[in-house]
Amino acid sequence: MYNAVTDRRLLGRTIKLTSMCLLLSIAASCSGSGDTEKANALLDEAQSAYEARDYSKVMALIDTLKSRYPREIDVRREALHLATRATEGLSVMKLQEADSLTAVLGALGDSLQRQMKYIKNPIEGYYVASSADPARFIGTNGLQGRVSPEGNFYIISSLKAKSVKSTSVTVSAGGREASTSVVSHDGERNDRSMGAEVITFMGVECDSVGKFISENTDRDIKLTFNGASSYSMTLPSKEAREIALAYDYAATIRRFKVASLEKERLSRTVDIARSQASRTFVEKDSTK
Repeated sequence: MYNAVTDRRLLGRTIKLTSMCLLLSIAASCSGSGDTEKANALLDEAQSAYEARDYSKVMALIDTLKSRYPREIDVRREALHLATRATEGLSVMKLQEADSLTAVLGALGDSLQRQMKYIKNPIEGYYVASSADPARFIGTNGLQGRVSPEGNFYIISSLKAKSVKSTSVTVSAGGREASTSVVSHDGERNDRSMGAEVITFMGVECDSVGKFISENTDRDIKLTFNGASSYSMTLPSKEAREIALAYDYAATIRRFKVASLEKERLSRTVDIARSQASRTFVEKDSTK
């Protein structure tokens, strides 16, 4: 009697469980089938975008597929492989652009360097425009642009006409102006012991002035020495052109270095993407 009751109870539970599993299977099959078709439609669209080399669209479509259909594992696996190939394609395109840019900047840098000359110095040598004469500059009134061997632009100011205890300079033209940072008198970078007020402005302290002069060499540029008082003069056009040349040369060196680093980064990205693509490749079952 005990066994019969137990058997009936077990049979009833088995029937209920089987029914529930069957219903869940049918429901999952119905919804899953629709989701699979939609996920595959997105994958097909991403594949078409890949073939059209629209790699950004590929990535956007695959992101949509992953967020909308997280349970479509097989489709997502194929999408992952396509995403790595799209990453590789996009990186290759950018690498080609970076390669072209470094070639252009390299040629431009070589051209500008031929217009410069290297000046040996016990502390550190530097480049100036070929027409500049650093030996005679100190003790005159004006500015001189220089470039360090590493490609850093800087400006030397020299004022002999009047003592204003200068700490900065301003250049102006066409209703616009640019100024250096203030460099206080310290006997080194701001020196007044050689019969002239001589200041060395480094990097960001004078970048805006170099850029301004480079953009306004066709104008009369007013140069003002600022300090306890001020003194203004017209920047000689020869000095303006020499400063512009030095600034452009330094800027080109900086851009070349950045482009070269970007080229190296993209080259590594391409290698990584290719490695990932080989690992995520999914061979389809041809019998289906």
